[in-house]
Amino acid sequence: MRGPIRKPTRRFTSLLLIALFLVLATIVGLASSGVSLGAAVLSGVQRAARGASRIVVTATDSVTACWRALFYARTIYAENEKLRIENQYLAARLYLLQDDRRELSRLQQELVLQQELSIQTLLAQVVGRATGLRSMDVFIDRGTALGVVDGAGVFAMNTNGELYVYGKIRGATASSATVIPILDSRCVISGINRRTGEDVLVKGTDGEYCELSFISPTPEFQSGDIIVTSASSPTFPPNIPIGHVTSVTQSGTTHLALEPFAQIWATRYLLVAVKPK
Repeated sequence: MRGPIRKPTRRFTSLLLIALFLVLATIVGLASSGVSLGAAVLSGVQRAARGASRIVVTATDSVTACWRALFYARTIYAENEKLRIENQYLAARLYLLQDDRRELSRLQQELVLQQELSIQTLLAQVVGRATGLRSMDVFIDRGTALGVVDGAGVFAMNTNGELYVYGKIRGATASSATVIPILDSRCVISGINRRTGEDVLVKGTDGEYCELSFISPTPEFQSGDIIVTSASSPTFPPNIPIGHVTSVTQSGTTHLALEPFAQIWATRYLLVAVKPK
């Protein structure tokens, strides 16, 4: 049998109340700590979210600024390229205008020289050149209809207004003619040494120089001597410069090399002898 139920004593009750109070205090403390911790965590999350938002906004602004800068740079580059092309075009136009002005001045000088020559000449334009490896033919836009005949002398003028021998006519039609330059091996011109008065023949070599042959048994040619046309030439007026001696070689016989004064490949207009005045 169970024993009699004992009533709790006052001391027991006091201990029980203290224990309940401690438990309740602990629960309340834990709850308060949990609320504080949650609030701290929530506050941290909110700060992190705001920081991330600011970073995203800053990054977006940076990307937008980069795209704007890139677009602006491409626009500037396109404008610069357009200006560069326009500058090249204007520079080319200016060069052509200056070249045309120089050519006009040269033509005016040639027209003046036409009046001073002892023979009548005709101004002709170079319209083509031979493309063969062994041909130096130059084609002009004047022919027999204007008095151009085979064997006629042809002259060129430099930028200083000085007249030089260029070559001869070889093959003329009614409206055009072929010129063989002085460098052509088919071109032979009689001349004299301006310094000594010795007679000489100038013959092309199909190269960059001409050969000189002479009659005098003791020639006195020197490097730098100027060879001019002879008064005995039927097609060239006298004392027109042909070229200058560039080398003298002594090897049993005297070999002379002559460099023409005329610019064979850079001449656009020529004077052609047509008939005596």
